[in-house]
Amino acid sequence: MSTKKSKSDICDYLDWRGDLPFAVSPFNEVDALILCQLSYLNFTKLAPSSFDSSIKLSELSKLFFASSDFEKRSDLGMLIDPKSNELLKKSGSSARFGDIEVTGFLSEYDEKIEEQFSATTFIFNEGGLLEKQQVFVAFRGTDDTLIGWKEDFNLAFLEKVPAQEDAKAYLQKVADTYKKAELFVGGHSKGGNLAIYSASHLDEKLKKNLASVYNFDGPGFSQESLDSNEFFSVKSKIRSFFPQFSIVGMLFHHYETRKIVLSDEKLVMQHNPFSWFVKGISLEEKDGLDSGSELFFKSFNLWFEKITPAQREQFVETIFGLLGSTNAVTNSDLSRDWFKNSGKIIKAFASLDTEIRDEAVKIAGDFLKTVVQTAIKKDSVTETL
Repeated sequence: MSTKKSKSDICDYLDWRGDLPFAVSPFNEVDALILCQLSYLNFTKLAPSSFDSSIKLSELSKLFFASSDFEKRSDLGMLIDPKSNELLKKSGSSARFGDIEVTGFLSEYDEKIEEQFSATTFIFNEGGLLEKQQVFVAFRGTDDTLIGWKEDFNLAFLEKVPAQEDAKAYLQKVADTYKKAELFVGGHSKGGNLAIYSASHLDEKLKKNLASVYNFDGPGFSQESLDSNEFFSVKSKIRSFFPQFSIVGMLFHHYETRKIVLSDEKLVMQHNPFSWFVKGISLEEKDGLDSGSELFFKSFNLWFEKITPAQREQFVETIFGLLGSTNAVTNSDLSRDWFKNSGKIIKAFASLDTEIRDEAVKIAGDFLKTVVQTAIKKDSVTETL
């Protein structure tokens, strides 16, 4: 007899909880994850870009599925779960989410400055039934574009990246526009990093309206940033969630408070929120990270702190320069003809300046060496105990 645990995900949550308005069952972490996942969808020309007008999520959903370019609009690439489209349909037709107003949709992509950024604002008041108007800002995580992923890697050597500055400006504008509202902000993957960064840099007078900051498996920050007054001022409002095997979320540092979520996927695929277990109005908790994720976290940060910012930059530029030699724009492009593209990458690597090539190999080797040393040290401590 199978003992595999039955799973409910965020779509199942809408089947179970979708008929209850927020006035009856208050906003929770599962609702936050749903809104963050919806931010991956392309609402260009469907949702207002300014805060002067809005559209109900129920109507936005209908427009999305009836759009003449639906096939292209609904293609999220190889890294974003296509169930996101189903999530929009379910949430749009539910009593809980259908009347949410969507506004301020912004999507930026700039190869020159290496930026991929998108944000969506959701407003819920339920006809005045809530004690206070609530506003949720969702920052999109890294999408299928290689530029989006390069911007993530740029965090390794830059104090700030363009998406963080845009997120800061966007949240400030929302806070200025809805001064009397209770403010929530969140994101999945890079979106979680943007949520924390923008909240920490919010005008001090408006931080009092900030209710919660949701980080769903987003990369962290330098320890210096976390120790700063800006970040520390929102520390108590940050709610971080990581799957049991987290890789993206284990990049750099976080505050110690976190929730580890049960997932039914394997390894890095646990980054997908549709693989996370939902129990009631919460994400189902696990005791701790898997040993492989803990090992990556310790190894990566030990290695990262040993190499110089210049080495980090050269390594990132080398890696993405090699990927760029394929002329791929997205990860989907890259994988579509992997055999041919891998040949181009090998050829480009061979043609690199000898010094740059040797340095890249050395840095990669140092990382693998750090992983092995950390694993041996961990095993030695375990045996001693």
